[in-house]
Amino acid sequence: MPTKLTAALLALLCGCSTTATISRVDGSSIDAKIARSDSNSLFVKTGGGAEAVIPRAQVADIDHPGNGTAVFGGLLSAYGALNIVAGMETCGEQGGAYCVGTFLPAAIGVPMLIWGLTTWASSTSAAEGHDTPAHSGVVPSPPPSSPFDFSPPGDSRGVSALRTH
Repeated sequence: MPTKLTAALLALLCGCSTTATISRVDGSSIDAKIARSDSNSLFVKTGGGAEAVIPRAQVADIDHPGNGTAVFGGLLSAYGALNIVAGMETCGEQGGAYCVGTFLPAAIGVPMLIWGLTTWASSTSAAEGHDTPAHSGVVPSPPPSSPFDFSPPGDSRGVSALRTH
């Protein structure tokens, strides 16, 4: 029986969405995954995989994914911890099924809590409004011409200056 319950809860967890519900000032809403953002726009991936731009001026509210799963996982984890404390001493006496039942709520709750928090943090981070490093337009400095070139970046002397001394 615990195996079927575990499978059902994992199927429920896998069915949870990673899309945010973005409510607009005109009353409409869109469900999409927030890929990145800048100070003026949200860049979202829609269900079909296309990227769309939503100006921040049109955004009234964002319901990020994962918060409900994190809350439920946290509550289930807390119950599981209490269940372990209460049933740990009799676990050896009662047998395997009792022990599985003792640890099962925590074993399901902790991954749900982690998944929910990770998903929520990823979505809120993407919506923060900062340019992501991949899209900031900053070009990194080229690597030194030699692995033994210890001159500061932008120093034109490079390795040749070491050879002349």
